[in-house]
Parts: sequence; C-alpha cells; structure tokens
Amino acid sequence: MSNTNQNLLNQTLAALEVTEIMEALNTAAAALPDATLTDEQRRTLNAISVDNKVFAEEMLDEMNTNPNAAVNATYNLEFLANDLQLFEQVESIISRLMDILQRLEDVKRLAGHEAYGMATAAYGMLEVLARTGVPGAQASFDRLKVRFAGQGRPEGTAETEL
Repeated sequence: MSNTNQNLLNQTLAALEVTEIMEALNTAAAALPDATLTDEQRRTLNAISVDNKVFAEEMLDEMNTNPNAAVNATYNLEFLANDLQLFEQVESIISRLMDILQRLEDVKRLAGHEAYGMATAAYGMLEVLARTGVPGAQASFDRLKVRFAGQGRPEGTAETEL
C-alpha cells in the first residue's frame, strides 16, 4: 500500500445487518429442495450442457405437441417440465449468488489488504520507535516480531536483538 492512510473501505456491517443477511441466507437454504449429493453422485451424475438443455427443451416441446407419441406413456411430461423449470430457476439464483460471492470476496480481499498493510506499516514504525528507545515500544515490538521470525534472513543467521 503506497499510502498507509488511504483506506478504500472504512466501515463495518452493523450486527443487525449481519443477522438479516444470515437470516435471508437461511431462508433461501430452507426453500431449496433437499437434494444433497454424495461425493460419488457428484462424480457420476451428468451435468447438463447448453446443447443438452436445448435438446431437453425440444423433447419437452415434442411431448407437448405430439401427445399420441408412445414416449408419453413411458416418460412423465410433467417431470421433465418440472426438472427444466427447476434447472432454470436454480441457474438464475446461482448467477446472482456468484455475483454476490465475487463482491464478498472483493470486500474481504480489500479489507484484509488494508488491515495487513496498515498493521505492517505501523509495525515498521514501532520497530523504529523501539530502536530509538521510546518507552514501551520495545515490549510491543518484541511481542509482535514473532510473526516475522525466520523471514528475510539466511538460515542459521542469528536474529539481531534490539
């Protein structure tokens, strides 16, 4: 961070906001069908490509427009229609969630970057204060320097005590 005073995010979420977000997520999870797969099922069940989805839609159309086709007696048109509708509903929800997830990841990265950048800059200042004998600085520096122990110096080189 070139300017340690630059802080693109300087806010937190209110406890009520976090509660509301978590409740909304719980409500969404509770509304979903119970279709948790095992690892084996995740490996073996087919995903649907765009071409295969179009094919399934065309088959549904065929079953709707040709009710006398023998296939209608064997395969449930309503099941196919429901599966396609659920697929599309979930696909749109996933798309929105992916946008939200990306935004959350960006907020998390930026907040972490700013927190760590400011902390390491302040630590550098604390090191200078400890070296110049400012009261109380040495104890704080000694407590925090373990984070960087063994970094940035050849193996076997003794750390210089301040």
